[in-house]
Amino acid sequence: MRINKIDAYVVRLPLKKELRLADMPHKYIDSVFVRLTSGEHSGWGEVMPGNEPVLTAAWSNSVFLCLKDSLIPRVGKAGNIDSGKDLEQTLQQIRGNRHAKGILDMAWWDLDARIQKKPLHAILGGTRRQIVLGLIFDRMDSHEEFFAELHRAENDGFRRITLKIRPGWDINMLSAVRAEFPQMTIQCDVEGALNLNNHSNTIYRFDDFFPAVLEQPLSSKEYVGHAMLQDSLRTPIGLDESVTSYYEAEIAIDLRSASVICLNAGRIGGLTTAKAVHDLCSAGGIICYSGMTFLSSVGYRHVAALAALPNCQLPVDYIRAEEVFEADPGQPLTTKMASISENELDYEIKNYPDARVAELWNEPGIGFDPNMDVIEKYAVKHVEWKA
Repeated sequence: MRINKIDAYVVRLPLKKELRLADMPHKYIDSVFVRLTSGEHSGWGEVMPGNEPVLTAAWSNSVFLCLKDSLIPRVGKAGNIDSGKDLEQTLQQIRGNRHAKGILDMAWWDLDARIQKKPLHAILGGTRRQIVLGLIFDRMDSHEEFFAELHRAENDGFRRITLKIRPGWDINMLSAVRAEFPQMTIQCDVEGALNLNNHSNTIYRFDDFFPAVLEQPLSSKEYVGHAMLQDSLRTPIGLDESVTSYYEAEIAIDLRSASVICLNAGRIGGLTTAKAVHDLCSAGGIICYSGMTFLSSVGYRHVAALAALPNCQLPVDYIRAEEVFEADPGQPLTTKMASISENELDYEIKNYPDARVAELWNEPGIGFDPNMDVIEKYAVKHVEWKA
């Protein structure tokens, strides 16, 4: 296909209540949106690496600058781009900048799906029509609020909760949660904050609380350290920040650094690489799940599409968008309580036969056109390229 128009935006989306990301309070998020247009069809992507370079080395303004100065001009001059691999080759001269490349890749996949008149999850190779959801919980101002939200999640049928592990918000917190929720499936996300020399006592305590996954306990390049932990811990090790490319996934699998790999489409460079890593993990006996940092309902459709792939065997990260955003440019997925047969969804979690699930869509691409009134109202930066 030939791309004849590209738009990129930084959109400052206000939040209904203050949110903690990377243990920092946020009243808004700066999210990046890209629209690729070919003829009468347009496809959309979204990434939110952070308002500042604290979640990752990238942040939203840096992604926008890379798009504006380097990537969009190359895509504009490329002629036909008929696959995600074509797009990857077009941008290969630019080093790193996985979020900026990834958002173009996601928009390309949405555009291609709309041209084919098929849902995004279908052309990716998804095998599910509904996906099991999990919620993420960071440190809160009060223990009462924290436990009230955990009880609410349990009552609402969320089958997995992820607890962010912070200094001073670690083993004691986890012990209290496990005492209150002895049957709940818990995933612990350390975000690389520990090391084997100084925190071995803490690391080996996680087994006491039977988490389903211990995600990223060590820093991103500690593949050998993670392999050592996986050999000595009963808890499955999950990698997220360690896997930002196909090559890094190969390293992790070859060294047996993990039992689980998170597919974060923005961080890993888009759906093309995420799907390739999914297939690599499947061949290597490593299960996956579809993860996210923080996105509107536009970007979440890409997260959900990945979650429909057959080897994504753990619940997908989810946020209650209608409770978070003052104005959401997308359409949240419909969720419901459903009775899930173990064989139907092929999930590893077996403790809860009932779970909150999201229904996937039948419409082409991500299933809707984003609300341009919201995007234009809150846009703080915009660049347009036309053929």
